[in-house]
Amino acid sequence: MVTKETESGMDQALPNQETAADTIRSPEQNARLIAVIFVHHFGLFAGETLTAVKLSGAWYEKHKGQTDLVEGLEYAKAKRWIYSVDEAFTLTEAGFQVGHEAE
Repeated sequence: MVTKETESGMDQALPNQETAADTIRSPEQNARLIAVIFVHHFGLFAGETLTAVKLSGAWYEKHKGQTDLVEGLEYAKAKRWIYSVDEAFTLTEAGFQVGHEAE
């Protein structure tokens, strides 16, 4: 994962360079991976919140591209697996079930 220091002094995750192989996954598959990141990578439960920076950092560690992240987030929000709170996302019960069942 590549990071850069922002004006606030905090590191910010930078996206990987996308390749054709990175964009094969469907928005649903990407959304499911996001739910897995919440549940298995961070050990979160329904109602718990994850910052966008931490989520994107975990996403890019898996060598996934920015387009897939955005499409996955939109799909997950449309399915009400997550919802946005400022610069973070909260996992819903439905999202927890998806993430829990995926692995």
